Amino acid sequence: MTTDVAPDDQRFMREALALAAAAGAAGEVPIAALVVVNGEVIGRGANRVIRDQDTTAHAEMVALRDAFKTVNNYRVPGATVYTTVEPCAMCAGALLHARVSRVVWGAPDAKFGAAGSVFDLFANAKLNHHARDVVGHVCHLEAAQLLKDFFASKRERREVRKDHVLQVKTVTWQDDQSTLKDIRFEVFVEEQGVPAAEEVDRWDPLCIHAIAWVDGIAAGCGRLLPDGHIGRMAVRKPWRGRNIGAAVLEHLIERSRQRGDVRSVLSAQTHAIGFYEKFGYAAYGPEYLDCDIPHRDMQKFLKDCE
Repeated sequence: MTTDVAPDDQRFMREALALAAAAGAAGEVPIAALVVVNGEVIGRGANRVIRDQDTTAHAEMVALRDAFKTVNNYRVPGATVYTTVEPCAMCAGALLHARVSRVVWGAPDAKFGAAGSVFDLFANAKLNHHARDVVGHVCHLEAAQLLKDFFASKRERREVRKDHVLQVKTVTWQDDQSTLKDIRFEVFVEEQGVPAAEEVDRWDPLCIHAIAWVDGIAAGCGRLLPDGHIGRMAVRKPWRGRNIGAAVLEHLIERSRQRGDVRSVLSAQTHAIGFYEKFGYAAYGPEYLDCDIPHRDMQKFLKDCE
């Protein structure tokens, strides 16, 4: 392993960290990877183990598969792979088989790290290919903090504790727009950079809205449009990982069913597709950008079509 940090290493690693944070918000272990050739990202990936029910769907593997599709090849010579956590043996082996030239990783992995922490697969002289450079500990504090926060949340805040009272209530825009705006602006505008002018639209007064209250505190919200479209699903950061989003979604699905809707549709940010799949939604159509955020349409049939 070398210590030769290139000028763009931190920039690409921070892009990978943002992807990792999005994966963590969707319930995956927050690890992500980029494949870069000549300063251009040709492959992106974040952990999809839970979403895909696939133990091989580590971030590096997902990023490599994305890169292979881009270049129409199973090898990416000359590539630098950025991964927010030290690769495991499986991923290190895949990187070597893909003939990558350089590997840059963030936080060390004391249990599975195959770039020096447990053993160093990249330094094994018996292998017939070696990465030119392997650089570790780039942005390692940020990468480690993502993991620490994620597992602390899983241990301590998996569900709302029994001494907390969670209530999801149907509300109207006329009566509760101030609370709805507070939640949505905090999540979409301040966190995700959605333009404030686009956050409130002409549909809000026509929608069925839901707010999740925990001990009298507004923790999350969502809305149901007249056409059966569920949207503006938002949970404030302190309340994530406590099934707030699930409670809001189930409430809106039930309201849609009571209204007689045949199907429920939504536009899901791609990192949240796995969350919606747990409730029976299936993605359809191509990926697209909405406010510069990748989305896919999803649907769930509430009753048989006549």
